[in-house]
Amino acid sequence: MKKNLLALALGVLVMGSAVAPAVAQDTTKPRQEARMQKHKGERKSPEERAQAKTERMDKELDLSKSQAKKVKALYLKEAKEHKEKRAHFKKGDKKDAAAREQMRAEMMAAHQRHNEEMKDILNKKQYAKYEEIQAKKRAKHEQQRDSRKSHKGERQHRS
Repeated sequence: MKKNLLALALGVLVMGSAVAPAVAQDTTKPRQEARMQKHKGERKSPEERAQAKTERMDKELDLSKSQAKKVKALYLKEAKEHKEKRAHFKKGDKKDAAAREQMRAEMMAAHQRHNEEMKDILNKKQYAKYEEIQAKKRAKHEQQRDSRKSHKGERQHRS
């Protein structure tokens, strides 16, 4: 009996030492570090976000200089509003369903205003391409969300 128990304990130790190096070489570490920095409050300023979005739009849609200025002003205004709403929402009770629904309605209205202003800034060809890009982003986001939901379900069933 003691020999069997000793052999079992020795086997567990050997298996543990064989698995430890593989666990130590986790490939998700850079992603975790980026997430940690994001949650430390090291977010980009509204100006930096507006500049990055404008550069991306300029590259994708070949904006004129006047269009680029208008787009940057629009994104800057939105980034500042978003920062204020985020701060206001953090102060409130996040678990309150009514507050969440109100925030969602405000975000949808802001998104609608943004699209209207973009339609005024861009020409028809650029706006069509802009809508196509937005549709691709939405599809990618939904796919990621569905993937996270399925992974979450798998984790819950394992427990």
